[in-house]
Amino acid sequence: MTYDGLVLAAVIADLKNTILRGRVQKIRQHNDTDLTFEVRGVGHTYLLFFSVDARFSRVYLTSGMNPVPQEPPNFCMLLRKYAQGAFVADIEQVLMDRIMRIRLDSSEFGEMYLILEIMGKHSNLILVDADGKILGAAKHIGTSVSRYRQVLPGREYISPPGSDKIDPRAVNIETFDRLWSARFGEQAEKGDVRSWLMDTFSGFGPFLTDEISIRTAQDGSITRDAARNEILQLGEMARKSAFEPVLITDERGTGQIAYPMPSVQFPVLQQHPRASINEALDTLFRSLVTRTVLDEERTQTLTAIRRALASRKQTLKSIERTVAESEKAEHYRQTGELLLGNLHAIEKGAKSVTLIDYFDPEMKEIDVELDEKLTPQANAERYFKRYQKARDAVSTAEARKAQMIREIGLLEAAHEHAESAKAVDALRDLRKSLTDHGLLRQEVVHEKHEDEFAGYRIRRVNTPDGWEILYGENSQSNDFLTQKVAKPNDVWLHARQITGAHVVVRTAGRKGGVPRPVLSQAAKIAALNSDAKHSSLVPVDHTLRKYVHKPRGSAPGFVIYRNEKTIGINPREH
Repeated sequence: MTYDGLVLAAVIADLKNTILRGRVQKIRQHNDTDLTFEVRGVGHTYLLFFSVDARFSRVYLTSGMNPVPQEPPNFCMLLRKYAQGAFVADIEQVLMDRIMRIRLDSSEFGEMYLILEIMGKHSNLILVDADGKILGAAKHIGTSVSRYRQVLPGREYISPPGSDKIDPRAVNIETFDRLWSARFGEQAEKGDVRSWLMDTFSGFGPFLTDEISIRTAQDGSITRDAARNEILQLGEMARKSAFEPVLITDERGTGQIAYPMPSVQFPVLQQHPRASINEALDTLFRSLVTRTVLDEERTQTLTAIRRALASRKQTLKSIERTVAESEKAEHYRQTGELLLGNLHAIEKGAKSVTLIDYFDPEMKEIDVELDEKLTPQANAERYFKRYQKARDAVSTAEARKAQMIREIGLLEAAHEHAESAKAVDALRDLRKSLTDHGLLRQEVVHEKHEDEFAGYRIRRVNTPDGWEILYGENSQSNDFLTQKVAKPNDVWLHARQITGAHVVVRTAGRKGGVPRPVLSQAAKIAALNSDAKHSSLVPVDHTLRKYVHKPRGSAPGFVIYRNEKTIGINPREH
């Protein structure tokens, strides 16, 4: 996928002509990574799609709406509270990097910024207030992931690690010549120039770097004049928004890339002009994401079927060995009988013994293997046990063998079906059917959540209107919550003079204080997690975190506080 700084610049140019000064009417979140803002512009309603998926991070205007879950995720509810009803006041790109800032003006909450960071698996969508405090984010990033930059409600927003790269839109002849001369002479090798372009200019990804290199190279070298002309033309195109978007396909007509200008890396017949980059991106990703999801689902299904096939084929081999062993059952019984009849002739500790086989009409001598650690009597019993095991196994082995052969046939047919399936739903239905019939194992998916609490047992409760309440489950967790997690202006609660949990309401820099219903909910959590949880009335103190102090050397969870107020809570009330 190619979504570099030039693509984002073209998208923003389109957005300024469509949704700027528009009003955010509705916000929908489709899954953990994808959202759509419905923005009412002049005479038209636009659907602005965001994705922070690790593989397909992107933003563009879309023509269709994806399904949404019955219960909106917490981030969606937070966005609805703050951003729904706000006006799009400005849209800007940081340099020509893959970072977009949308300034929103709300009559209730004032100025806010919706910041999209397209950074592969670190992509994120973050809502920040006018003071730079994070209100919420699609992905929470704690200290276990980044000590430099945490993305958590209430924290100050810090831009991604900065760079000294140059915005190509700001480059003139003198600037370019100075940058070039610091590295090269009049000309340089194509590979060296390619690396230099990537390291010097913001927004340059592999595709754009290759494009510039191919356009300017002659006999493996690039001259300063050729490189300068190409960069200046690119900068002018981006400044004037003079884009010529194309949808690039393969030989079969399948979309591969949407780009703001024609490319010399593909044949002209595979490049299809589009009215806008948003239209090209919408067309591309509707196909690309579907194809990718289909391929992933097919791979997962085929892998599961192959694993099940290998297991059953191994089981079938084991059953066949059991059947073969059962054919020796009578031999084991006869050997045991011979040993019992010749106990006097067997020396203790012998590894074998030669006996006359009275079950053979010719009464030939046979060699019988013995376990030298066992007595003659125990060796005879060992053969009888092998006889019983072989005799008992044969009664079920044939039935199990038939079952394994049938299941192997079903799985092989399912494998062929999975290889030819054309839709994701067909593959999912196939896996469900195989799982329901016991042919595939039920998969257990363990979700990974960012642990901002460093392993301490701290619970999180999100209220319907976007407030976050935290409380500790033991004294060590209480210490960490109060001393390391809570911010000075967060509200801190504790059952008065009673052992219990520390409770924190994150204010995230909001003005006006915590609403009474939220404060009551937090106080009830404090009461329910105290030694007085069975009482009919529990006094709960609340104050700001900055008024809570832990004496040096005190026991875990012990604090003193001031400027508190008290709420009476009945934990039994619902």
